Amino acid sequence: MLLSTLKGIAQISDTGQTSANFTLFKSIPVNASFFTTDYLGQFYIVDNNQLSKFNQNGVLLHTYSEKILGDISFVDAANPLRLLLFYRDFVQIVILDKTLSAIGGNILLENLGLEQTLLTCTSNDNGFWLYDPQDFQLIRLDQNLKTTHKSGPINQILGIELTPNFLIEYNNFVYLNDAERGILVFDIYGTYFKTIPLKGLASFQVIGDNLFYFSDSTLNSHHLTTLEAGMIDLPDTGLKSIRIEKQKLFLLKENSLDLYLISE
Repeated sequence: MLLSTLKGIAQISDTGQTSANFTLFKSIPVNASFFTTDYLGQFYIVDNNQLSKFNQNGVLLHTYSEKILGDISFVDAANPLRLLLFYRDFVQIVILDKTLSAIGGNILLENLGLEQTLLTCTSNDNGFWLYDPQDFQLIRLDQNLKTTHKSGPINQILGIELTPNFLIEYNNFVYLNDAERGILVFDIYGTYFKTIPLKGLASFQVIGDNLFYFSDSTLNSHHLTTLEAGMIDLPDTGLKSIRIEKQKLFLLKENSLDLYLISE
C-alpha cells in the first residue's frame, strides 16, 4: 500500500485520500530540465548538458558534461555505480561510475543499426533496454552490446500504434509508457504481460508493489497486484516532477528542487 511505502504516514480514508506530514528539509536553487534519484537517497540534477550529483543531504558531489553531445535526454540511476545517460539527438549512451567518470567509450547505437532508438533504460547484469520505433519493439543488449531479448513488433502483437515516452526496468519487469495507451508491462525476456490503464503520464516511479505518479498537486499510487489506488496532497504546487526516496519527497519546480522529510 501507499502507507507502508511512505513510512506509514497517515490513515487512508474510504475515498482513498491520504494526508501526510512533510517538513521542508532543503531547497536547492536550480534551473533544471529534469532530475532523478537512486535507492541510496542521492539525487541527480540535469541542466541541459550538465549532470550534477548530490548526496542525501543535498551536498554537491560531482558534475559531468559532454557538450559536444548536446542536451542529456534521460538519466537512469537504478544502479548508482553505473549511471546510464542517453543523448537522443546523437543516439548515444554514456555509462558513468559513482564519481560521474565515464566507464569505457560512448555507445554509438547507430553503429549497431539502432539509429532510430527513442528510449533507453538500465537492465540487470549491466545490460540495457531500448525502444526501436522503426520495428516497434523493445530490444535488450548485454554489456557486450549483444542482443539477448526482443519483444517482437508490439504494434502487431497488440494491434495498436505506439508513441512511447518513458521506459524503465524494475524487479524483473519492463515498463513502457504511452500517454494515450497506458503503461505496457513486459517480463524480463521482453514478453508482453499486461497494460496498466493509467493514461496521460510523462513519467512515474515504481517502489515495491506500488507505482507512483503525480497530477497537479497530488501524489497518486497504484498497487500493481491489488490495483488499490491512493492519493496524497503534496505540500506545494507548480511542480514539474517528483520522486520519493529514503523517507524524502523531492519536488522539482521552475527554479528550485525542494526536499521534504516524510514523517508520521
